[in-house]
Amino acid sequence: MLRMLLCLFLFLSITVNVFSQMVKLDHQYVTAKTVELKYPMNYIDVRALGMGGAHTANGKHFNAMMYNPAMLGHKRSSIEFFGIHTGMPFETYDAADYLVEHIDEFYEAASLNQVWDGLDQLTAAGATNPEKLDALHEIQDGLVFVDDLLVEVTGPADNPKTHGVNLQTGFSAQFGSWGFSLYGLGQAGFIMQLSPAFESLTEIDVPSTLSDRVAVARAIVQLTAALVPAITDNRKFSDSVYPTAFYASYFDVVGTAGYAMPVYENLTVGANLKIINRRFLLDRIPVDDYDEIINNAWSKFKSSRTGLTADLGAHYQFGFGTSAGLALHNVIPVKEIKKTIDTDFKFSRIVRSDITQDGRIDSLRYLTWEATVTRPFALKLPFVVNLGLCHPLTDNWDIALDWVDILENDFRYEKTYDRLRLGTEYRYELFRDKLTITPRIGLADQRAAMGLGFNIYQLFQLDCAYAYDRFVNQYAFYAQLKIGW
Repeated sequence: MLRMLLCLFLFLSITVNVFSQMVKLDHQYVTAKTVELKYPMNYIDVRALGMGGAHTANGKHFNAMMYNPAMLGHKRSSIEFFGIHTGMPFETYDAADYLVEHIDEFYEAASLNQVWDGLDQLTAAGATNPEKLDALHEIQDGLVFVDDLLVEVTGPADNPKTHGVNLQTGFSAQFGSWGFSLYGLGQAGFIMQLSPAFESLTEIDVPSTLSDRVAVARAIVQLTAALVPAITDNRKFSDSVYPTAFYASYFDVVGTAGYAMPVYENLTVGANLKIINRRFLLDRIPVDDYDEIINNAWSKFKSSRTGLTADLGAHYQFGFGTSAGLALHNVIPVKEIKKTIDTDFKFSRIVRSDITQDGRIDSLRYLTWEATVTRPFALKLPFVVNLGLCHPLTDNWDIALDWVDILENDFRYEKTYDRLRLGTEYRYELFRDKLTITPRIGLADQRAAMGLGFNIYQLFQLDCAYAYDRFVNQYAFYAQLKIGW
């Protein structure tokens, strides 16, 4: 009993001395390393996604000029005058829904105040063991919001999650060996960056019992260090405590004209000339917009760049049925778009806070400071080289293999295996000239992809796919409707 009273006195002395031993440093200004967003602006066809995106050498059954302009060598007359597809990972929907349901947390700081109340009760004079045990549970309940926000929305501070949706709409046509397209392709997303206070709270291990005095003492010190520098006089938490959210979105409008021609027997070459208007959004998200975070990401583009680039391609047909394709995308450089975003954070650090085996704390001091962190972003258009093979197993069954981004300029891929694409599709004509069903399966980014297509009266083409989205690093559903002939 005497030892518990001594520990209680120790806890009280810790809390009382927090304010007297706090040292506030000068405001700091930090410029973080530039984040290079090397996003290509190549057309994405859901049919290709369903079989892993392996279409550099496979374009017999649709206008594949955006994958390889040499595919225009498959002469045809076709117009796809309406096309749209969209995709959203489940995790993006869950994150946005979580913010809507917990919007009051960002105004009232209910959970953080619950943690603070528990800390007060734990270190209160005369508190009984049951009261202190209830205080520990109160702190744990208050930290549930912090932990859930980490899992559902933010991700760790050094690798925050990107949430978003993609949208594409366009028009394409082919007449003989000439091809034309006009399309818009965009990714609208948001990132929520953990504050130092929240990051430190996620790392605190709050014990469930009072049996380990050292663990309880350590938790009190860590909680106090995380919360005291961020509290305001009216018992509200400053904005710099909560995670900072910002939009990170882009949208490309691309007009393309291409042509292909044979140069040797079984060898065709082609080129696309592309005019691109690229728009980029990087901006802080006010707390008031958290409940409309996805909708607003599409509506606030502030920076744009218009440029000219081109694709080159080659296609070779071997005598035994296999074909090979080579595509060089964005061979003419397009000037990057640069944006910066400033974020204010409050930091704190415990200095010389060793805890001995009997629960004593030596030389406890707190350092606190505010810092403005500037994060530069650069949206770039990378030069990408793709190589592919395609082989017909039967007249209605193809298998394809691609090696994309051979020069490793697309920052979304980390390993060589991430750049391999393998896929197959089988076209089953259920009713002649009325309904063709095309199941697809593939492998991309070392992850499985699958798709299903329906061609109705050779006029309507409905395709869907379930594949990994490199923008948000999550699986997403895709749907695409095309009307053409």
